[in-house]
Amino acid sequence: MSLRPYYDESYQNFSGESAQALKEMALQSGQALSRFVRESKDKFLTDRSWEGLKVLELGSGQGGLSLELARLGAIPTLVDFSGEALKQARKIFGSENLQVTTIEGDVGHPEIGIQDKFDLVIDSHLLHCLTDDPERVSYYALVKESLAPGGIFVCETMVHRKKLHIPDGFMFDQRNILWQMFGKWTPVRRILDSLDLEKELAEAQLSIKSFFYYGQYSFVPHRSFMDIPPEVLPASVRFVASN
Repeated sequence: MSLRPYYDESYQNFSGESAQALKEMALQSGQALSRFVRESKDKFLTDRSWEGLKVLELGSGQGGLSLELARLGAIPTLVDFSGEALKQARKIFGSENLQVTTIEGDVGHPEIGIQDKFDLVIDSHLLHCLTDDPERVSYYALVKESLAPGGIFVCETMVHRKKLHIPDGFMFDQRNILWQMFGKWTPVRRILDSLDLEKELAEAQLSIKSFFYYGQYSFVPHRSFMDIPPEVLPASVRFVASN
């Protein structure tokens, strides 16, 4: 079962909103990653200015994170499989007369066809949404192919704790896949152990420049997890990698 209709429907709920309302929503959703992305660029791309920096945001949604970077002078390309999300992103960027390129496609399939090379590739909380091994392999290949020489891949993703609470309507299997009941059981998240994530990056031939496990940062995989104590929610890993 594809989750594309589910995400498209969720964005369609906001299709009648003004550009300002959409912008506020998008900027809020991008806040969690914004500081980490900017710090990573300043640390690992010290010789490059934000002005003219080519940025690829994968799983961009409405593009709130890239909007902040565009305001600094970056040139963003947004990739998402929700056409409605990208339509709203174009409306938001247009309200500030900022340049943006949007590509509708599934990053788990190699035919998505991103032709350009980028100084900064950002995973906007997408990696843990890729549940099958083949689509994760294709995703890493896409990242590698999209990186310009000296470019970096910046990602924050949810990882496993020793103890997780799984509410009704979900199940968690031995492959660390979280399933949700949508009429039938559907895989929605891959919550790897941090050590397995490191191995996965090595197998993808991505060189890790920094990799930190944050037990104090908890991810809420779905609104059904909102009332669960943070110590039994997935933890966070933030990493920067390159070719």
